[in-house]
Amino acid sequence: MLSPDWKKKAAVATGIIGLVSSIFSLLTTDFSKATILIGVLILLITTVIILIIIYVIPKNNLPLGLEAVAEEMDNNSLGQTMKIIFPCDNAYYREANKLAKEKFGKNSVSTRTVNDWQKRNEFILTCLTDKKKMVGYFDILPLKDDFANKLISGEVGENDIRAEHILAFHEIKKASYVYFAGIAVQNTNSGNGCIHGTYLIYAAILYIKTFYSKGNLKKILTIPTSDCGLKIATHLNFTLEREGRLRKDGFDIFSKDFNLVELELLIKQKKHLYNRFDTSAYTNTLSLVTA
Repeated sequence: MLSPDWKKKAAVATGIIGLVSSIFSLLTTDFSKATILIGVLILLITTVIILIIIYVIPKNNLPLGLEAVAEEMDNNSLGQTMKIIFPCDNAYYREANKLAKEKFGKNSVSTRTVNDWQKRNEFILTCLTDKKKMVGYFDILPLKDDFANKLISGEVGENDIRAEHILAFHEIKKASYVYFAGIAVQNTNSGNGCIHGTYLIYAAILYIKTFYSKGNLKKILTIPTSDCGLKIATHLNFTLEREGRLRKDGFDIFSKDFNLVELELLIKQKKHLYNRFDTSAYTNTLSLVTA
């Protein structure tokens, strides 16, 4: 993976080349208007290229952004307006479901099913707000063992998950499997979308550590249905569990063994995010599990 510093080096190199070219064009002529104009155009084109390298290229890819925006997180103006909403009320469930349909289309779960999930366990959804506006979400479902095994084998898919296959919140310590059902942000390809996605992935790591580190969790499952989802799964070191050609829904399923040491290492690596946004809702809710 490219280092975040590559864009600076590329921008500097482009700037030097453009500057030298424009100076050369001016010094090797009699300073006619046409030549001066050419020199000015070279400088303008060079400036545009530098701006593209610095501000556009690193923001095209959400998983790459996990590393690329790390430097930007040192800016005190970022993250101060973001907040984790947990648990989410009906309004946030509706917004998250609307975003899911926008991002995943026909692969998204029906609104009725999601509402049933919420009634079974209202703590499966986390929303992220920025300036009090919902900008993204993720949902993680604690599955009953028998259904999780069917999901892995390919006998069932995500759209077959019903409320009765999900553990209630007071039962989550019993969960051997959790299913990372989805993550989505508004304006995915923008700079803000990249930053919001970075925060959400970090929040998902905190969520699993907070609620499952003292339980029986063995594996985290996910079924990426988009290129972005696959890149996120790869970034988080998920491995292929079963190929889509062997499964009912046609999608590959990936898994990751739950390892608390590795999880804490990931959190440590992202420590620059820790105080950047409010995740107190998790610790405030933890007492319901430990009671």
